[in-house]
Amino acid sequence: MIWNSSNLNPNWVTGFIDGEGCFHVAISKNKTLRLGYQVQLQFAITQHIKDIKLMSEFVTFFNCGYIASDGPLKVQFRIRDINQIKENLIPFLDENPLLTLKKLDYADFKEIFSLMIDGKHLQDEGFLKIKEIQKNMNRRRRTYELE
Repeated sequence: MIWNSSNLNPNWVTGFIDGEGCFHVAISKNKTLRLGYQVQLQFAITQHIKDIKLMSEFVTFFNCGYIASDGPLKVQFRIRDINQIKENLIPFLDENPLLTLKKLDYADFKEIFSLMIDGKHLQDEGFLKIKEIQKNMNRRRRTYELE
């Protein structure tokens, strides 16, 4: 993966993710699936619409993802595709580790990603483990210590 295909410095990108990135795990009802639920991963960075050019730089930098509206005044850079997460986002963050508490959310996100890659999200035990991890991520995190 070449991360210098844009004007963004990898160290700056890591710091920006530390401050503005979000690792989200969505669990939604889906009656067509055996367990009745779908698990979807999303990495996002949200900014004011005036910074849409910067958001477009992330698409170039990661060589994946897309820009989406997040209301009338905000835009998001998003990566939802599991293969793009595997081939682009995870290698970058493993090589350029986060420094803030957000690294705990990344670790949880990556653990859920591994469970999904192994197909565990389609089994009762794996799905329950994902729900347990997800409910303590981001603003709901109870542990505030970095390892």
